[in-house]
Amino acid sequence: MAVLATSAALVQAQEALPLPQSLSPLPQASFSGSPQAPAVFLKPTKSIKPPVSTPVAANGAPVETPPLQIVSSPAPDTRLRRLVVVDATMNPELIRQTILASGQGRVPVTMAGGVSAPAPVLTDLAGFFGSTANEETQKKIIDTVKKGMGSSSRRLGRVEVVGWVPSQGVMAVAVYPES
Repeated sequence: MAVLATSAALVQAQEALPLPQSLSPLPQASFSGSPQAPAVFLKPTKSIKPPVSTPVAANGAPVETPPLQIVSSPAPDTRLRRLVVVDATMNPELIRQTILASGQGRVPVTMAGGVSAPAPVLTDLAGFFGSTANEETQKKIIDTVKKGMGSSSRRLGRVEVVGWVPSQGVMAVAVYPES
């Protein structure tokens, strides 16, 4: 009973409190002498700006990022992060798009154009990831692909490096079927 009486007394006390009153009206600005002038606009103290999508230089000018380029030989400090194996009979533009797209993904080895590799070859290729891109490493990768992907039904004519995207560590190898 005591609890009910206490809670009822609190509810009545809250109802008796006066509601907050509006603050005094904003000062009126006089525009062209009109008696019904609109209220003065108060400038906000903070503004929310969208995130910057392009890099900005120190002078405030936007910096254009160069498009990714496929080069024939990487810089001496480039490390292999991804490998693309393509069928050399593919359209050159499609090969280029595949190389650039594979740099965006997280798959370490990308096969394109109907090329497939057995699991032992993929395991052997995984041993090269993180190694420095030099001629010796490239030759070892070519030998691994040539030995592992050639079969009695489909022999490989040759395997060659067709390009690098050094900024992403992507190496592209083309597989030519024996004719």
